[in-house]
Amino acid sequence: MAGLNELSDDERIIIVMGPTGVGKTTFINRNSNRGDHGVGHSIESCTSQVSLINVEHTVHGSKVVLVDTPGFDDTYTSDIEILTKIASFLVKVYKKNLKLDRILYLHRIMDLRMTGSLLKNLKLFVSLCGIQSMPTVTIVTTMWERVDEREGDARELELKQKMWFDMIEKGCEVKRFHGTYQSALDILAGPRTVEAPLVSTEIVTQQKKLKATAAGNELAKEIKSLIKQRKAASRKLRALSSQSTSEEEKKTLEQELNETNQKLMKANEQHAVLKRTIFERLFGPKPEVSLVPQVGSTLSAGTTIEN
Repeated sequence: MAGLNELSDDERIIIVMGPTGVGKTTFINRNSNRGDHGVGHSIESCTSQVSLINVEHTVHGSKVVLVDTPGFDDTYTSDIEILTKIASFLVKVYKKNLKLDRILYLHRIMDLRMTGSLLKNLKLFVSLCGIQSMPTVTIVTTMWERVDEREGDARELELKQKMWFDMIEKGCEVKRFHGTYQSALDILAGPRTVEAPLVSTEIVTQQKKLKATAAGNELAKEIKSLIKQRKAASRKLRALSSQSTSEEEKKTLEQELNETNQKLMKANEQHAVLKRTIFERLFGPKPEVSLVPQVGSTLSAGTTIEN
C-alpha cells in the first residue's frame, strides 16, 4: 500500500468514489487482480478511511495508484468527517503538486431510482470536483450481472439524459464495469487529464473555509433540509403520542420519538461542526472535538498524510 509521500508525478493517481455499497472495493480488487478480500456485501460500509493501493500493472507505461474513499451516508462515519477526509487528501495532493489522473464515480445500474441518498452523494461529488473538472471524471456503472441487459441499457440511457446530462455535456465519460480484471483495466486506460478538483483550489489558493466551498455549501443545504424534516417528524410523533389511548402504541411512538430526536441532535451537531475551517482541523490549534486526522496521523494502514 502506497503512502502519499512516496508518490511521484509520473504515477497515475486515480480516485475511486461513490455511495456506500456500490462496489468500490470490488473494482479496486479486480484492478489488483485479487479476490474479494475486504469486500462488503451488505449496506454497511467497509471503507471508512482514504486508502492508497498500488496496482501491479502499468497503464500507458505509468504505474497506477488507486485511492479508495468512503461514501457519504457511511454506516459509522458522519458526512462532515467523510467530506473532510476526502478534502484533506485532495488538498495534500494539490500542495505536493501531484496530478490526479482521473476521478471515477461508481453507480449501481441495478438501482431503480435516484433516492435521496444517491442524489446527495452525486451532488456532493460534483461540488467537490467542480463542473470544470468533468473531463477528469468517469462515471462507472457496476453490478450489470444483476440486471437484464436491455433493462440496464434503458436505465443507463435515462441517467445519461437526465441525472448525468450536465456532467456529460462538460466532458464526463460513462463506462461499464463487468466485474472482470480486463473490464477494470479497460476503464483505467483512458486519456490522462490533470485538472485539479475545485475543492483543492478553493481551500489552498482561495483560502476558503470548508463551509464556504461549493462542497461545504452543498452539505450545509443537505443538513438543513434533514434538520427540517426531522423536526417535522418529531412534532408529528409527539402529537400522535398524546392522542393515543393504547399504552403499547404510546410506548412504540415514544421510542420512535426518542430515536428521531437523537437523529435531530446529530444533524444539529454536524451543522455546527461545518462552521469550522478545514485548516483549523488540519493545521491549527487542537480543537476540543477533532473529527479528522491531524497532520502526520495515519489515514489508513500504511498511508500517512504528511507535510
